[in-house]
Amino acid sequence: MKPKLAIIFLLIVLVPLALLAWLGARILTAERQVIRHQFVELLTSKLHDTDQAIAGLISERERLLMRLTEMPGYDTEALRDLARKSPLINQVFVLDPKGELVHPPPTGALSDAERNFLRRARRFLVDKELTHGPAGADTPGGSAAPPDKGWYVWYWENGLSLIFWRRAQSGHIVGVELEGARLLADIIARLPGSEPDSSAPPRGSIALLDSNGSVVYQWGNYAPPAGEKPRADVALSRPLNAWHLHYYVSSGDFGAGTEAGTLWALGVGLLVATVALLGLAVYFYREYSRDVREAAQRVNFVNQVSHELKTPLTNIRMYAELLDGQLPPGEEQGRERQYLSVIVAESQRLSRLITNVLTFARKQRQALTLHRAPHSVDAVIDATLEQFRPALEAKGVEVHVQKSAPATVLLDSDAVGQILGNLFSNVEKYGASGKLLEVASSQAGGLTTITVSDRGPGIPSGQREKIFQPFYRISNKLSDGVTGAGIGLTIARDLARLHGGDVQLDRADAGARFCVTLQTPGT
Repeated sequence: MKPKLAIIFLLIVLVPLALLAWLGARILTAERQVIRHQFVELLTSKLHDTDQAIAGLISERERLLMRLTEMPGYDTEALRDLARKSPLINQVFVLDPKGELVHPPPTGALSDAERNFLRRARRFLVDKELTHGPAGADTPGGSAAPPDKGWYVWYWENGLSLIFWRRAQSGHIVGVELEGARLLADIIARLPGSEPDSSAPPRGSIALLDSNGSVVYQWGNYAPPAGEKPRADVALSRPLNAWHLHYYVSSGDFGAGTEAGTLWALGVGLLVATVALLGLAVYFYREYSRDVREAAQRVNFVNQVSHELKTPLTNIRMYAELLDGQLPPGEEQGRERQYLSVIVAESQRLSRLITNVLTFARKQRQALTLHRAPHSVDAVIDATLEQFRPALEAKGVEVHVQKSAPATVLLDSDAVGQILGNLFSNVEKYGASGKLLEVASSQAGGLTTITVSDRGPGIPSGQREKIFQPFYRISNKLSDGVTGAGIGLTIARDLARLHGGDVQLDRADAGARFCVTLQTPGT
């Protein structure tokens, strides 16, 4: 297979595969992003479920505290007894409708726990939110009014403290400070244990973080390294909205199963496409090879026929010339001599056509070579013109020759004769209407230049280079009465370039003017 053809077949296979691989990579990237987004949504959903479990505990605790704080009066001993007996409560306080402290009593003896509470809650007790309600709170009726219960959160010594309060019908506010350790223990009791379970996938874990960002509880069988960011993060519902749930999953398990499935499907698709493209390329190669073989067989057939025709044609021409030379002079032999001249001229034409076909075939096989020998360019011009003179005279074409290349130089006389023969033949076929053929030669410094001009219809400017293409003819109409295969100028240029020169179509005021240049070193 030729390198150029091999490259084409490789491109047929590789370019579509590269495009498919690029599209596959884009699809895989998009699929990975979708999968990871869905995975994060799944993790977030699990964290919300855990948050709902904690929120359920807070709601239960709120209902219990509502019952505990329902009391007809606010006797100091009764309130202290409530704080001592309830493991959920750390301290109790009461504010009158004006927001003044009723319990712990502002005057009188206080317990250590009460003094510590007052010290912790000093800023809270002077805060008027419990009395007037949070700014901007609206009642269902649309008028601003203080709420009748709620949670109050404040921080003490880097820790979160929770207050539940309610407003009695008398306007008093009864509040309790929750026991933080007991609340945390109850929250942890609502969370899954450390053993693997459905709430934490393999290589995954969930951590509960307090308001300081410290892990207070973690479950699952994956221990994230320090500094690893969670795959999902959810803040707890009020009043623990300063606490967070973090979901950690190892990088290897973060959607790896689904991504692996997508990658496998993509690989299978590329493999199928590769096999299909290779099969298509093999099919095209076989078809191309068959066409090449058939074309080669046709060319070989033409070459063989041309070779077979050349020998009898040479004999016909030779015997016709011999017969013409043996006819005695006389008026009665004029008709016979005319017939013989037609036979000689047509045999020469057919010989030139066969020579062009064989030369073109050798060029296609890259077997076209020159056989240089000492010869004169002007002598080749004279010999070639002598072959065409009868045909040109028959069409009334006058021949003007200016020869300035008499020196003996190294050239392939047959090749130069074939170049000139093709140019003269074109004048005979296409430029005879101008009634003039001009041939001029010159030599300078090892370069020979030959110009062949006519006064015929010329060649359109748009086709000045096309005429040198194989099998190209300006007109293919049979009605034009001009025969030819369209390879004469192609062969002329190829032979001239083998001589280190070229054949060019020069611009002319009328007709066509061809310039032949040849490298002709001296002997």
